[in-house]
Amino acid sequence: MNKKVHQGSRYRLVGDPSAKPVLALIHGVGLNQDMWLPWIPILQPDFCVLTFDLLGHGQSHNPAGHRTAIDFANQLHELLAHLEVDRLALAGFSLGALVSQTFASLHSVRLTHLVLLHSVYQRTEEQCHSVRERYQITQDQGPMATVELAIARWFTEPYRLAHEEEMDQLREIFSKHTDDGYLKAYYLFGHAEAEMQNYPLEQVNCPALVVTGSDDVGSTPPMAEALARDLPNAELIINPGHRHMGPSEFAEKMANQVLSFLTTHG
Repeated sequence: MNKKVHQGSRYRLVGDPSAKPVLALIHGVGLNQDMWLPWIPILQPDFCVLTFDLLGHGQSHNPAGHRTAIDFANQLHELLAHLEVDRLALAGFSLGALVSQTFASLHSVRLTHLVLLHSVYQRTEEQCHSVRERYQITQDQGPMATVELAIARWFTEPYRLAHEEEMDQLREIFSKHTDDGYLKAYYLFGHAEAEMQNYPLEQVNCPALVVTGSDDVGSTPPMAEALARDLPNAELIINPGHRHMGPSEFAEKMANQVLSFLTTHG
């Protein structure tokens, strides 16, 4: 599972895209593609799995200038062209779900399936304000200023206490955000509603799955319900007790939920 680089984008491709359908997974803001490592053994018997570090994250480059959702969508588009992949299933988490919606709107005919995990959608001004406040603190004081609040918001307390090493790995990831790549993505995440109006979902006709947790205070069940309603062919799962990092805390359960959806909607 060695990583490769194409035009500054660090990616991992597990499997042969000529032998199995391709499933691309997109991580969330501030994270990197390694969040999907627990998912890969579950998915790879049925899919060729593509992961990559978003621009300004992990080991991908951080191009100059403002960052938009279409920048990230174009990053995926260029990787797929490099790998000669025409059709794929696409799953994104949090910011990755916004990127997935953007890609789906622009390239709907290329998608076999769309999976949106813990996505924000049509947030109220109050909800946006809380994200922007955290962005401002991060801009003023650095990524580590908000990481403890994030960890508390993202994971259940029993899991945090039982997985201190994993929490330390997250702290280390955020400590490595020394340029403005994370801030650009964070700003986009806090102001996404205006841009996302440019990428309507009504023409995304492939089977779609929308998932969030009952206890996710940032990507709430009402957001997921509205998102599933606005997609023409969507199913909805609200996982009881899950917070925002459900794909990590409950990796096996959620990977199997996604796998079941993909394989039963062929």
